[in-house]
Amino acid sequence: MIKSYKFISLFLSLIFVGMAGCTGKIDRTGFLKPVKIKIPNDIKNDKSKVEFIKASEKIINDLSDRFENIALHNKELLNKKEDELTVMDKIKLTKLSVELISVGESLNRELEKINSYMDKKQEDGINQPDLKVYEIVEKSIEERINQLDKKYNDYLKN
Repeated sequence: MIKSYKFISLFLSLIFVGMAGCTGKIDRTGFLKPVKIKIPNDIKNDKSKVEFIKASEKIINDLSDRFENIALHNKELLNKKEDELTVMDKIKLTKLSVELISVGESLNRELEKINSYMDKKQEDGINQPDLKVYEIVEKSIEERINQLDKKYNDYLKN
């Protein structure tokens, strides 16, 4: 009887924690400023290129925010070794996993826009303006990764 009570309690906790992780609301206090990709004047009138840049910007910011949210609010938990984890720690880690997965749905819509743009460009052939857009987005991603690495490299070890 006690085992089944513990199982039900654990199961309900997982559901509650999972639902809380799906809200998508993040307190951005202490986060890096959102990435803002500057759209060059020569492509501002090209709707597909602008949509590609905006979708990429959104993905970069969403992933960055999720990473920072987890790192800032779960430092102790993330620094624990596996054999040090309690049942509650494992539940919290499950919540973090659900939280990361939940962003997938909204990011999937943005990725579809990017994939559509890239498929069309591959059919039409990649020209100089296309390469310029790819380079702008790639540079923005690299910059954000470097910023996150610099900010959190030592943070999660201390």
